[in-house]
Amino acid sequence: MDKEIPVNPVKNAHRFALIIGNEDYSSKQPDLSTEVNVDYARNDAQIFEQYVINTLGTPEKQVKLIKDATQAQMTNGLKWLCDNAKLDNGNAEIIFYYSGHGLPDDSTKEAYLIPVDVSGKNVRSGIKLDDVVKQLTVFSSKRVTMVVDACFSGGARNQGLLAMKGGKFRPRENELPGKLVMFTSSSGEESSGVYREKQHGFFTYFLLKKLKETSGNISYKDLGAYVRENVVKESTLESKPQTPQVRYSIEVENEWEQWMMK
Repeated sequence: MDKEIPVNPVKNAHRFALIIGNEDYSSKQPDLSTEVNVDYARNDAQIFEQYVINTLGTPEKQVKLIKDATQAQMTNGLKWLCDNAKLDNGNAEIIFYYSGHGLPDDSTKEAYLIPVDVSGKNVRSGIKLDDVVKQLTVFSSKRVTMVVDACFSGGARNQGLLAMKGGKFRPRENELPGKLVMFTSSSGEESSGVYREKQHGFFTYFLLKKLKETSGNISYKDLGAYVRENVVKESTLESKPQTPQVRYSIEVENEWEQWMMK
């Protein structure tokens, strides 16, 4: 998936993307071992960026890639994305991609994205997923697409932060606002696994595979169905079943299936 990426010569001036790959947690937190790192998260993000620019026709200057993002970098990246949406007067097409650790809050079961400088013992210092959703939909946009290769059960690719949490949880899911569709890598109490042979997360690998096969000419419905079928099959062979999900807001429930990636 990492080579011969299809190129779309037509650029979409209204598309903006923030792409985050959080892999190296141990360098920012000396008390952690390398076992807590998220294998291939940086590769997930780097290659997804190339598809967003080359295949989906997003102008390069309108794409921000952050590898091993701290809490401050994630916060600033989200502000950059939202500022651009605000200036585009309702015409923006926003893409948010994240590969890395996710964890639930013990008491509220709310899902958090975990920056590389935030410990699993201090989840609330992370970025609450619901807050990301609210930020991305506070200004009117044509569409908002979230792609999240992380689980929020307390499991993880290397299970490193799971040990710090002490158990798995079923994360709480709130209703989505705005014109938003969210592709997620797993459901319920499942973990999100890694396809070591391909050096990607299972979810990101099959997402990129279909974008390559179709040169981006695929509907959200068909992409979601393909990714789900293939991730379930491949992860079950590894004895770690993983079921990707597609969530969407009420506002787009009658139209999201026809949305095209390119």
